[in-house]
Amino acid sequence: MKLRAALSALAAAAALLGAAPGAHAALFSDDEARRAILDLRGRVDELSRQLSALGARVERIEQTSRGQLELQSQLDAMRQEVARLRGQLEVQTNELATTQRQLHEQLATVDTRIKRFEPVSTQIDGRTVTVEQSEKRAFDAALAQFRGGDFRGALGAFQQFQAQYPDSPFMPGVLFWIGSSQFALKDYKAAIASHQALLARYPDNPRAADAMLNVGYAQAESGDRRAARRTLETVVQKYPDSQAAQLAKERLASLPAAK
Repeated sequence: MKLRAALSALAAAAALLGAAPGAHAALFSDDEARRAILDLRGRVDELSRQLSALGARVERIEQTSRGQLELQSQLDAMRQEVARLRGQLEVQTNELATTQRQLHEQLATVDTRIKRFEPVSTQIDGRTVTVEQSEKRAFDAALAQFRGGDFRGALGAFQQFQAQYPDSPFMPGVLFWIGSSQFALKDYKAAIASHQALLARYPDNPRAADAMLNVGYAQAESGDRRAARRTLETVVQKYPDSQAAQLAKERLASLPAAK
């Protein structure tokens, strides 16, 4: 603004010089005065051009300054917006990481729960079958009771299994161990019925020979020696190469003759 004021004063002075040729002419001769006036006018015109050019430069500088101020203001606003967006991005990134971690934990929990109920493969009587995990656990627990000598507990567990999983591939074994538990508890009539049920339903099961042997044992223990002898002889005839046949022969040798 000071520069603009100085230019204004210079323009005023030039105007005064141009407006007063008479005063200068009085000091010189006509020719000299005309030359001086022309020279002065030329200088004034030059000053006027310089003044005009300088004014234009000043205007451009002022416009540039205003533009720079506006640009700086815009840059400051943009920097503030960038900072705000960065803050939001950090917050959202943290939220995303937290959500992903929670989702991963939930999926892992769900996967664990699903695996607890997924069927499993197991070997039953020489065959690979698929059973429910709870089914296998129940059978294994009942069998562990029998092998631990808890025949009454085993009997109850196997009977509960029979009611809960009537179509289970474990059923031949369940019937066998029910009959074995009953025999151990000296309930020979029930033991005979359980083993005969196995033989009727699963005649080709690998346990059939042992089940028939147990029927003969139970008949002998209950005093029905005639029935016991017939059963044991059937074991020898039907399963001649089995261990059950050998045991049947030994029992027949010690079995008193039927009256």
